[in-house]
Amino acid sequence: MATCLQFRLQIGLHSIPLGRVYRVAAFGALTGRPDEYFAGWLRFYGHLVPVFDLNRVVCEASTPEEYGSRIMLIEAPPGATVPYIGLLAAAVTETVAANSPGTTPFDLDLYLQMLANLIPAVPEGA
Repeated sequence: MATCLQFRLQIGLHSIPLGRVYRVAAFGALTGRPDEYFAGWLRFYGHLVPVFDLNRVVCEASTPEEYGSRIMLIEAPPGATVPYIGLLAAAVTETVAANSPGTTPFDLDLYLQMLANLIPAVPEGA
């Protein structure tokens, strides 16, 4: 049975296959200028990763800064200008079975392609 990483959006609990998650990072200091869905750049092992507020993308509301809020690093789709895209979400603290009751599978591929098109230019001097 597949294992998924669970997270919370304003509309409820969702999950993505754990095998699609490269790393989970703390909700840390981001650089750059936030813009609509773009939350900023995360410096991760010497690379800049664009971070998008997943709750804002899906629900038009910001992800709360709380204990379980984390950035999920996901491999970017082919043709993207970066290797990974960060997705900020709340309650990224548990793994669940793929068919866990009360958790909706998240259409990751649909959103990743859209977000890849919204990646801003890397800030100068970064």
